[in-house]
Amino acid sequence: MTSAGAAPVVVIGGGIAGLSVAFHLARWGAHAVQLFEREPALCGHSSGRNAAIYRQLADNELGVALAQRTAQLLDQGPAGLGPWLRTCGGLYVAASPEPLDRAASLAMKMSLSCERLSGHQLVEYAPVLADSGVSAGLLVPGDGVIDIHSVTEALARGARERGVRIQTNCGVEAIVAEQGRVAAVVLEGGRRVACRQVVIAAGAWASSLGAALGVPLPMVPMRRHLAVLDIELPPNSPVIWRLDDEVYFRAETGGLLASPCDESPCAPGLPATSLDALGLLADKLKSLAPSLAARAVSRAWACLRTFAADREFVAGPDPRLAGLHWLGGFGGRGMTEGLAAGEVCARGVLGQPHPLAEALSP
Repeated sequence: MTSAGAAPVVVIGGGIAGLSVAFHLARWGAHAVQLFEREPALCGHSSGRNAAIYRQLADNELGVALAQRTAQLLDQGPAGLGPWLRTCGGLYVAASPEPLDRAASLAMKMSLSCERLSGHQLVEYAPVLADSGVSAGLLVPGDGVIDIHSVTEALARGARERGVRIQTNCGVEAIVAEQGRVAAVVLEGGRRVACRQVVIAAGAWASSLGAALGVPLPMVPMRRHLAVLDIELPPNSPVIWRLDDEVYFRAETGGLLASPCDESPCAPGLPATSLDALGLLADKLKSLAPSLAARAVSRAWACLRTFAADREFVAGPDPRLAGLHWLGGFGGRGMTEGLAAGEVCARGVLGQPHPLAEALSP
C-alpha cells in the first residue's frame, strides 16, 4: 500500500453534502482539506438529478429552520453566485383540511410567510387545477426553483479558492482507525491518505463505509422517479405539491416536470426507470390535475433519496470513533437544506458549538 500524503480533514463525497461541508470548513480557515469523489464529475447522482425545488415548508420546525438558513447563506454568497432562486411560489394542496392546517400552523410558528387559498382562488392562481379534487391550498410565496448547477459550481469554486483540494475519479475504499480514532483513508488502488478527521458525505454509499469500519449508521437509499410531460405551463407558475397523496409538478423549460413521490429501496448507483412509477404518476395526476394525466412523457429518470431511520438529517461527530463525522440522510431535501446542514457538520469538525447540533447528531 502506497502513501498519498496527509490531510487533516478528508471529505468523502462530491455532492451537495460534501461540497457544503468543505466550503464551510474552508471559509472558516481549515487547512489542507481534501475532498474525494468517486465519479468523473461532481454532483453526478442525487445532487444533479433532482427536481431543483426550494421548499421551505418542511415537515417540522427543524426542516424549516435549515431551509431558511440555507437561503440566508446563499443570499450572502458564495462569491460569484448569481441569482440562485427563481421565486415562483409553492402551492400546497390537499383533499382534506388537516394537512393544510398543520402546515399553516408550522409556517406561523416559524414566521414563514404564507396565504390560505380557497378553491376559487386556487384555480385563479393555478388554472391547471381546474376540475381537481382539491378545495383549498396554502401558498408560500418565497418557494421556487433552484439553479442547482450555479449553486454547486459556486460552492466548489469557493472551496477550491480557499485551498480545498477536490479530486474526482477518486473513490474511497475504506477508512482506517487506529487506537480509537480515525487515522487514514484508503483510496481505490490502495493509496493511503493519512488524516485526523473524516466526513462521510457519500450519500447512498455512506452506510457501507461506516459498517466496514465497525460503526454502522443505517441509511437506506430509496428510488424516486421524475418525468417531463409534453405540456408547458407559464414560467411563473407555482410549484404545486399535494400533501396527502403526495405528488408534485412545476414548470420546466420545454415541458412540465412531475414526480409521483414514489419510494422503493434501491442499491447505490444510477437506478433504472420503472414503467410502474409512470403509471402511478398518471393515476395521481388524474385526481389533482386531470388535464395532465393523459399527457405523453417526453423523458423520465430515477434518482436516489437516502434516509436515516428517523428521516432526519445526520450531521455531526460520531461518538463511537474520534475524528469520524457524518453528513447525510438528506432524503431529497439536500438542495433546500443541505448548505445549512453542512454548516452544522463543519462546526462539529472544528469542535465548535452549533444550536442545531444536538437535533442532527448521529
